[in-house]
Amino acid sequence: MASRKKQTIIISVVGAVITVALAAALFFLLSPGKQEKESGEVDEITFAPPVTKIYDTTENQSLSMLTVPETTTVSEEESFIENFLAEANTFTQTIDVPTTQQGEKVFFNVVTNGTVSDDNSLEGLTGNAKTIGEIILAAGFRYDKNQGIFYSESQSWQRNWGFTPLYDAGAALVGMYYDTMRLKFTYGDYDWMFQLWKGRYGITTGGEIGVYYKPKGSDSSLYNCVPDSETVTMSFALYKGDELYMTRGPEPHWWLTGFKLFDMIAPKDLTMHATFFMDNSEMADALEESLIDLGFIKNVNYQRLGLTMTIIWK
Repeated sequence: MASRKKQTIIISVVGAVITVALAAALFFLLSPGKQEKESGEVDEITFAPPVTKIYDTTENQSLSMLTVPETTTVSEEESFIENFLAEANTFTQTIDVPTTQQGEKVFFNVVTNGTVSDDNSLEGLTGNAKTIGEIILAAGFRYDKNQGIFYSESQSWQRNWGFTPLYDAGAALVGMYYDTMRLKFTYGDYDWMFQLWKGRYGITTGGEIGVYYKPKGSDSSLYNCVPDSETVTMSFALYKGDELYMTRGPEPHWWLTGFKLFDMIAPKDLTMHATFFMDNSEMADALEESLIDLGFIKNVNYQRLGLTMTIIWK
């Protein structure tokens, strides 16, 4: 019986993958094409799933920025975190903080210890949940029993496929309903894209941060996943309402993720605090400029402390 259930689930997963592939091919053939937007703008895709939201509206919000000194360029993630904590203790926030019925809520939460257990034991999962967990592991993900989340490892097979808006366009066809935000800027010899996601992924709920690039000036909509030499140290905290839902990082990565099985939570009920520990001021400036160019879209704000950028996205 268990074998038959597993076979049924595998057939369903394969069917879903085929459906996405066919939908993507059809979308590619029928789409009239579009010009690449200027640096800092959010993509508008020609086929928008009925629930998936691509942020493309702007609303100016006031933000008092802190003036902070440059920090020493470093490469080790421990030094990134130490620099951030030192800066955070030096300056007092001048930003109006959001409030809740329980009182003042911290404006931003920087995750400095969201390390996963990485034992893949699937401890705590039984029956169908464990069977599905085994399939998710076989698909290249790992399991953290402490938080009960599945997550992607740095050398996963998905790294070979890069990123294109077609992936978001086909998401709803396989039951993925999420919000996403793309931050684009030029730095060095590349056009970069930092992308954030939060919402429902089939029978899981979670969040993602991806870092991609392509040759500067390229007209292609396909971005490459950054190699190990270009990964960014990053972390995120995901909240369900006012409750901390999961944390990831900080670690050098190209695609930081976390997903909880059998949770069905709408994207609007999730808040992400995503932090990037940049390794030099030029790239940090470019990332900040992409946020400014975006016009502070509704429900998004940020805090910069030296080389550390935290985006708060409700």
